[in-house]
Amino acid sequence: MNSPESTVRNAARLTYKALHTSLSPINDAEYRELLALYRADPVFYQHVQDIAVGMKLSILDASEQRGLIVVPASRESKFAVRLTDIRSGMSPEQKASLLLAHIAVAAVFFPTTDGLDDDNYSPPPASVGICRDTLYALSRRLKDTSDMPSDIPPELAPGWEAISAMPVAIPMGQRASAGSVVGVIKLVLNQMAQNGLVRLDRDADEDAAVTYTATHRLRVQLRELALRRLYEMAQLAVTLRKMD
Repeated sequence: MNSPESTVRNAARLTYKALHTSLSPINDAEYRELLALYRADPVFYQHVQDIAVGMKLSILDASEQRGLIVVPASRESKFAVRLTDIRSGMSPEQKASLLLAHIAVAAVFFPTTDGLDDDNYSPPPASVGICRDTLYALSRRLKDTSDMPSDIPPELAPGWEAISAMPVAIPMGQRASAGSVVGVIKLVLNQMAQNGLVRLDRDADEDAAVTYTATHRLRVQLRELALRRLYEMAQLAVTLRKMD
């Protein structure tokens, strides 16, 4: 098989593959070859960078094992996700709850900055139950905070109010929904798995006992996290839960 050439078309092809978060270079020979070209050829590297800039994307990481990791370059990017984009048909309270759940799950896997900065660190699997408890603790802490940090969007307030008032679990056999804390966590973990941020580690009959592992993509994206203060509060919620 001939090696790919340093063309704009191939650069666009690599960007296309990067946008499909379920693709892995481990199982895709063309993806691996394009990544190798990106790392070795300055001309091809610049082609890919230019395409990303034109599409309002930022390239955070590239390796022949983990792939090309891209994220929206700004809130105005077509690829940026806003509260209004999350699961049509949901109320603002439910959408805000899902966003808080994303932060809580991320903090469970990476409770300290050291884990984010060390590419060799592999966070242990986390259960739905641990993520549930962290989300509830984070929401209660936000609800009880009188001096809210300025970088936490006020539109998230309905989320932590809703989480604080929700039942923790749902009846056995009921589908995950945004009507309970564990249901919100299950919805978010499913969404994160579909986007290549976590992987199912172990299934179980009891919802709270199901475990997931974090991917390198989650680590890299968290390094660029805009809501830094909110993430720090979630990390603190993880620490306090361990002390209880």
